[in-house]
Amino acid sequence: MKDFSALTEEFTPMIHHIIRSLSIYKNKEEYFQVGLIALWESLGNFNEEYGQFSNYAYTVIKGKILNELKHHHKYEIRTEPFDSFLLEMIKDPFSMHEEAFAIDNILTYTEGLTLNQQRWLLQTYLENKTVTEIAEIYQVTAAAVKSWSALNKLRKQLIFPL
Repeated sequence: MKDFSALTEEFTPMIHHIIRSLSIYKNKEEYFQVGLIALWESLGNFNEEYGQFSNYAYTVIKGKILNELKHHHKYEIRTEPFDSFLLEMIKDPFSMHEEAFAIDNILTYTEGLTLNQQRWLLQTYLENKTVTEIAEIYQVTAAAVKSWSALNKLRKQLIFPL
């Protein structure tokens, strides 16, 4: 076989073509390096029974670059940038007092409620959970959680306080 540096010069246009065909516009150098590594691996793994080396190398290079694209895409999805508004709320000491006030305010309404109704109230209004999320937490059906709703009892407390 040829020297790898000569092979690199020969297959550089192919790697650039693959990168363009996959519409890669960010981190082109990184994907080019992935292509060179794939070229090196294809050189080591090539068998004459596979056919022509150029066809085999093209398939291996494109496959490795596609795998790298997939990994980068998963990483970008899983690691969302931190919301600056949320960061400002955390830094603001008054927002913490407002949150504590909201918690104390909601806890005053839990008196006279059953345990499940208290769970529903706290999960719904403090943690913004949906009925299905609450059902998963307590391992019950969504219908059961809906029956925990304390809205009618809370309305009566607000209209006719004891």
